[in-house]
Amino acid sequence: MANASLVSILVPVYNGERFLRECLDSILDQDYEPLEILIADDGSTDGSVALLTDYAARDARIRWWRNPQNLGLVENWNCLLQSAHGEYIKFVFQDDKLLSPSAVRMMAETLDGQPGIILVASASQVIDEHSSILETRDNFPAGVSNGRQVVMRCLKHCGNLIGEPTVVMFRQRQATMGFNSQYRQIVDLEFFFQLLEQGDLGYVPKPLAAFRRHADQATVKNHRASFANQEQLLLMKKYLAKPWVSQQVKREVRFHLLRGCRKSDAPEMLALQAETMRQLGRGWFWTCWLKHKITNFLK
Repeated sequence: MANASLVSILVPVYNGERFLRECLDSILDQDYEPLEILIADDGSTDGSVALLTDYAARDARIRWWRNPQNLGLVENWNCLLQSAHGEYIKFVFQDDKLLSPSAVRMMAETLDGQPGIILVASASQVIDEHSSILETRDNFPAGVSNGRQVVMRCLKHCGNLIGEPTVVMFRQRQATMGFNSQYRQIVDLEFFFQLLEQGDLGYVPKPLAAFRRHADQATVKNHRASFANQEQLLLMKKYLAKPWVSQQVKREVRFHLLRGCRKSDAPEMLALQAETMRQLGRGWFWTCWLKHKITNFLK
């Protein structure tokens, strides 16, 4: 492994004491050697700082700091990304964990072996606050998928089939744009789309990471505030305007976009609704609506 690529594992922390130990243990258990572990604490008021001090004293690969002021979730991600030296980047969020000691190695070897791959994802588990498995997600075939086709599939699905940042690894040199702070909930999906316009998705069918679902996480709070629906519509609008997307987009995608528009009465959403109906046509809207109802009935 002497010539292996350096991997930067990035851990953004904010009041993460509850699950942070489990997260860090899963990182330190990795069998991949050329690692740097960067941790940015964004002003925690719980026991996170004491825990990080203890772990850093035990492992020289850990470098951590407290931000001079609270940056907020997305800017803390970008702070870590800008501080990384690795050729490959692997986020592991404070609530999540890696499931296999070979998780980092398997992802890094996938990137090493195929230069056309820009983003690696894997099957994953969703776990609860007690680390019990709620579901296992496995959304792609093993091997390589065309990046732009993955974007199209997510658009048609109206959601993130790839997974959270803990579930992926990517090449740093294609990630210079960083995370878009205009997004709060699907900021990771918008980032993945930017990467996948530049290259392919490599997929490992073994669950290598776990995403934790609990009542205090940012995802739950953002859903309560309806950020997810609004941002999904804005992302779809952005990509439907791209020529390579508009040439491939099917009526079903526009139909789902139109259904999503109707969840909001914001002026920009009403304008998007009108434009999408014009492109789709009322006849095709009702045809797609009937197909959608029949499909749901037969499930």
